[in-house]
Amino acid sequence: MPVITLQLGQCGNQLGCSFFHTLSAELSANDYGYDAVNEYYRAGPDTTSGMYTARSVLIDMEPKVVAGARASATASGSWWRYPSTGYLVMQSGSGNNWSQGFHGYGPRVRDAALELVRREVEAADCLNGFLLLQSMAGGTGAGLGTYVAQALRDEYHAAFITNCCVWPHESGEVIVQPYNTLFTLSHLSDLSDGIVLLENEALHRTCAKLMGIARPSFADMNGIAARALVSVLLPSQSRGSYRGGGHAPSPNRGGAGAGSAAGPVGSPELQLPALRRTGGTAGRGVGSEGTAAGSEVAGPRFSSASAASCSPPNTSPLADLVSHLCCHPAYRMLTLRAIPQMPPSSIDFTTFTWPAILKRLRQMFVTGSVLEEGMDWSVMPHSPASGSAALGAGPRANRAVANWLVLRGQGAGEVDVADFADPALTAAWAVDPLSVSYNSSKFGRCLMSASLLSNDRRCVGPIQRMLEHAYGMLESRAFVHQYETYGMGVSDFQACFARVEDIAQRYIQL
Repeated sequence: MPVITLQLGQCGNQLGCSFFHTLSAELSANDYGYDAVNEYYRAGPDTTSGMYTARSVLIDMEPKVVAGARASATASGSWWRYPSTGYLVMQSGSGNNWSQGFHGYGPRVRDAALELVRREVEAADCLNGFLLLQSMAGGTGAGLGTYVAQALRDEYHAAFITNCCVWPHESGEVIVQPYNTLFTLSHLSDLSDGIVLLENEALHRTCAKLMGIARPSFADMNGIAARALVSVLLPSQSRGSYRGGGHAPSPNRGGAGAGSAAGPVGSPELQLPALRRTGGTAGRGVGSEGTAAGSEVAGPRFSSASAASCSPPNTSPLADLVSHLCCHPAYRMLTLRAIPQMPPSSIDFTTFTWPAILKRLRQMFVTGSVLEEGMDWSVMPHSPASGSAALGAGPRANRAVANWLVLRGQGAGEVDVADFADPALTAAWAVDPLSVSYNSSKFGRCLMSASLLSNDRRCVGPIQRMLEHAYGMLESRAFVHQYETYGMGVSDFQACFARVEDIAQRYIQL
């Protein structure tokens, strides 16, 4: 079912552009079926042209980044574009002031933003939900982005809302980022069905240490984040739930029965961007090297009869993400881990084995790390420190409300994942602690890859450090007058900090 993406602010638009580029490359490299393409793209008026439009709304209070994102899609030579009128910009930014974005620009642009969303909703046959991409440190992505999330909740209260939020560098990108981050988090915890946190610090370290990039740029970091997001949002076949260390097979969810990869019943053959590589020029993905911008986009045709001959993968991962991982209203914070993390030049010289990949991914979860390197292998789920010891009093094993493991590549359907079903990895009261899905297609040229999306207590450390900075600033009333200009007072700061402290305490008690 279609998902509408909202790119909010400078960070959200840059991340969204990387997301759609990565998604289109994977859909071109492997055949995921019509429904997978239809989830994030819609066909143009002339389906024979092969051009698709991203189901996206671009919003920023400065025009430069939005114009850059739209130009990047056009210049890529790929089979997709942004909507020609699906963007909202103004000529002055929010000055990194959360209250200006939320209380200032929010009411002013509400109707125009919802009108753009309404157009995309009406172009979808059945709305699945919204994916919001935004930063937490600035004014537009954080402040206005939060206001837009609130407006979506009011207008589309039955739709899923998932926020993918970029957590700022702890060294400081914006002087008032502790205020902005905590205001965003406190509001989204009530509005969103799930909040995926992407930490700039971790993305930078991944680029520098694992990708071998000497001076990582925001484009490099966005590429890492986009690849991780796509690895879980691409279709995958459910292997069922694991409860108490046992396996309970479950049927396909999200309407992914036989034939769902085809177009609507009675529809003509559709020109799809998804290509299955078969060697020679026929297997070259649209937009790959050698495809000139503006040339005719070619792809295979799928009819209802041909697609019904096999059982396709589940194409509603966003619904599964929310319903499985965020089933408890008090726990909405999600951490994304994806491996292997290596330079593209090293992939062809690497030997992949499932035991090695899953062993490292499991230890990443146990230690609470999002990097494949530098983990403490002495931390075990059953160690004494993994119980009720205070956070920071020695090594403490991570614990989650629920986990979703996605396996991609050769033999993904038969991999033994019993180690991830260890009851010590999740809270004792967890109803559905582990769900596993797979797809036999390679991802990012890797023969085998795995992603783990966890509702775990990884968020506690960053939240506590941000609270410490924010309380220090509030004690001296630093920059509070900028927020008072738009109607906020010290009591709003205190109430916000208290709500965020409650979030951290709930995860500590897991």
